[in-house]
Amino acid sequence: MQATFLIYSFLYLIVLIFLLPFEYFKRPASLRKRWIREKFGFFKKNEQIETFKPKIWIHAVSVGEVVAVSRLIKELSSKCEIILSTITDTGQKIANDRFKNYNVKVIYIPFDIPFAINKALKHFKPLAVILTETELWPNLIRIASKKMPVILVNGRMSDKSFNGYSKIKFFMKPLLKRLTLLCVQEEQYKERFFNLGAEEQKIHITGNMKFDIELREIHFPWENAIAQPVILAGSTHEPEEEIILDAFLKLNITGSLIIAPRHPERFQAVETLIKRKISESSREISFSKLTEMPSAFSFKSSTSVVLVDQMGILGSLYRICDIAIIGGSFIAHGGQNPLEPAYWRKPIICGPFMYNFPFIEEFLNHEACIMIDKASLLEILKELAENSELRQTIGNRAYQLFLNKSGATEKTLRLIEKVIP
Repeated sequence: MQATFLIYSFLYLIVLIFLLPFEYFKRPASLRKRWIREKFGFFKKNEQIETFKPKIWIHAVSVGEVVAVSRLIKELSSKCEIILSTITDTGQKIANDRFKNYNVKVIYIPFDIPFAINKALKHFKPLAVILTETELWPNLIRIASKKMPVILVNGRMSDKSFNGYSKIKFFMKPLLKRLTLLCVQEEQYKERFFNLGAEEQKIHITGNMKFDIELREIHFPWENAIAQPVILAGSTHEPEEEIILDAFLKLNITGSLIIAPRHPERFQAVETLIKRKISESSREISFSKLTEMPSAFSFKSSTSVVLVDQMGILGSLYRICDIAIIGGSFIAHGGQNPLEPAYWRKPIICGPFMYNFPFIEEFLNHEACIMIDKASLLEILKELAENSELRQTIGNRAYQLFLNKSGATEKTLRLIEKVIP
């Protein structure tokens, strides 16, 4: 097994050499120095949390995972200092904003090479390492498990990941056996982890922690001025903005479309697209960026398009919409989180690619969500825009399912308390 890890580390280093310049320069200049330092496991002495409380290292790759484990982090931070690592810059920003009043230190996860992992573990001296969803970093698990519990929470295993890991089961089996506890979302994920080599008695079905979200009720000063109904397309990917814009412009009704791209680096490209589409339309349509909408904002026309050029508020924005469209579901991405609009009792439209969220089947079975292809988007938008009673019915069904599936965080906490001394 030691030879296998050596081969993995060697291949990882080869890939890292080629990708490092790209990953370094794609970041804002203000972040590069800290990013490269932390990725190699170098942390300043004053970055170590100087308290007598035990420390737990939690890794959440990006925004979705940070949001999902937010309640878990807040609960654990009342007794422990939390070292929260992410991979993405947006994950860093959301984590810093969300936990600024808690005992949480946000870092970039070091590269999965023994030198960097050992440096980080020696610096922070955590009592345990908690990984989220499918963040199975071999060297982190191997090295940390020799000294402390390594736990997987909100675990899931997509078809693609399972098929890929099955081809290297000889590597995955001893790796998964090193995990102290696996808290997974659903029965199918328990079976997949077990089939890959995890010990059955360590695997527990706790539910999906994304159902335990807490969303702020933000009242936007312009929300009563925006034309109704409001359609909100959240966490969109290319070319979904164009698909949704085309359908909205063909609706030919009074109303508003709010578009929130998944990645901030695409804000400018989406703004250019919106302006081009509006200029090509024969209708009078207002356009604004969210950050430029003052408190006394008034729309120049009865139809408007708003670009959300700000991170961290999408969950709260869903409250003001009448129809929610889930991004990442009209392309083979696997979909984005549909639970935030369900939280606000909003009718949900998604495309056919929602395989990242298997629970969507239950929503569909209870008619709490509408799944369509892009060719049917215009028809469904028109039906929902003209029927407020139907919108309310679908939204209420989604909210009831949301309530029925909550509680995963509490189950996970009880299990964690049994394995962390």
